[in-house]
Amino acid sequence: MKAKISPNLISFVLVRRGNWVFKVSVFKNKVIMIVAQHCYEMELFEIRYFTDQNLAADYLELLASEE
Repeated sequence: MKAKISPNLISFVLVRRGNWVFKVSVFKNKVIMIVAQHCYEMELFEIRYFTDQNLAADYLELLASEE
């Protein structure tokens, strides 16, 4: 997977899972930011940040499993 790397921020490429498109960025290996937009209902848009990678992974799984 390709990623854009700057001194304090790593941004990964867009990923589609289920009906959502995700952009994940990590700041200083401590804060994970997730930007998500629904593919069919464009008004559904989420921006969340996490300090625990397990919570971030659970959130991605939760959104991806929604129909």
